[in-house]
Order: sequence, then C-alpha cells, then structure tokens
Amino acid sequence: MSRDDKLRALEELQKVDLKIRDLAQQAERHPARLKQIEGGRDDAKAALDAQRGRLADNERARRQNEQLLQLEKEKVRKWESRLSELKTTREYAALARELDIAKKTNEGDEEEIRRLAGEYEEIRKGLAEMEKQLAEKDAVVASEGKQIHEDLAGVRASMEELEKERSAAIAHCDKSLVAKYERIRKQRGGIAVVPVEGMTCKGCQRNIPPQMANNLRSGGEILTCPNCNRFIYPAESESAAAGA
Repeated sequence: MSRDDKLRALEELQKVDLKIRDLAQQAERHPARLKQIEGGRDDAKAALDAQRGRLADNERARRQNEQLLQLEKEKVRKWESRLSELKTTREYAALARELDIAKKTNEGDEEEIRRLAGEYEEIRKGLAEMEKQLAEKDAVVASEGKQIHEDLAGVRASMEELEKERSAAIAHCDKSLVAKYERIRKQRGGIAVVPVEGMTCKGCQRNIPPQMANNLRSGGEILTCPNCNRFIYPAESESAAAGA
C-alpha cells in the first residue's frame, strides 16, 4: 500500500468519525431539550400547586373568620338583650362601652372577610390561567417529547450503521497507523489527517519547513506536521504539479 493509499484510507476513516461525532452531538442535544421542556412543565405544575395552596389557605381563613364573627355577633345580641335588665347607670354604661368595642371589632372582622373574598376571586382567576398554561406545557411535552424520542432513536440507529462503516474503514487502514491516528484525533478535535497547500498545514494554518514541503510532494514517506502533529499530505493541486 502506497503512502497516498494509506493516508486516503485514514481520511475515509476520519470522514466516518466526523459523522459519528456530529451525530453524538445531536444525541446530546435531544435529552437536553427534553429536560428543558419537562422542566418548564414541572415549574408550571409547582406554581399551580402553590396557587391551589393559597386558595385553600384563603378559604380556610375566611371560614374561620366567618365562624368567629358569627359567635361575636351572637354575643353582642345577648349583651344588647341584657341592657334593659341592668339596674344601675354604671352597669349600663360599662356594658354599652363593651358593646361599642365589640361592634367596631366586628366591623373590622367583616372588612377582613370582604378583603379575603376579593383575594379569593383574584387567586381563583390566576388559578384558571395557570391551569391553562400547565395544559399547554403538558401538550408540548407530549408532542415534542414524542418527536424527540423518535429523533433520538433515529440518531442511534444511524450511529449503529456508522459504527459498522467505521469497522469496515479500519479494515482498509494500515494497522500500524491506526493507534497514532486515534491519539491525534482525540487531541485535535477529531481532525487527524489534513492537506498542505503550498507550505501551509490546513489543520493548524501554520507553515511547515520548506524541505518538508518538498519531501511531502516528491517522497513516499508519511509525514506529520511539526506544529500540530497531524498526518499531512499534499493538496490535489500540489500533487498534480508534482506529477507534471
């Protein structure tokens, strides 16, 4: 196998590896998107639960206040019925004063009950909007989530096919170069085999020494860039010029 054949085989392997890398990145995005939409749904549900809790607290406080107010009103009625029974002006004045205080307190309690009733309606309206938002987010999770799972299954199926292609590509490579290719690929972002145009390595965009450039065009030795350590080969135009 000539130098060019060996490098061409490595480059074909690299093409497959880059496809696998791209699919792997897609596979990572799908769960991230699913987590995002499920997180939005869970946040909406938590907000809805909190709103339902506020509604329950409001209703409980309102009922308690209404019960207490009813008891206080009953007490006021009993006191009012006793006024005519009192024999001294002093007793009458004392009870009348207590009645006045109780009535004013009751008026404050009634105002608080009205405030709670208004708040209840506002919470209930907010609850209806939150239920609508949760339903919308549930629908997104159901529809988009299903599509995400289908897409992810497709990506995984494609990756399985590419792994078969990779095994076939490795079978055509010079075994003594594969381990070095793997090491360079991991160190250099997936790119281990690059062309050289003129004297410029297209992997790192730096110049190689002139003598190395000459050897690359005319020799049969497999060379690596002294700057980025990638396998290098002459660009097609360079190879054609050397052949002429």
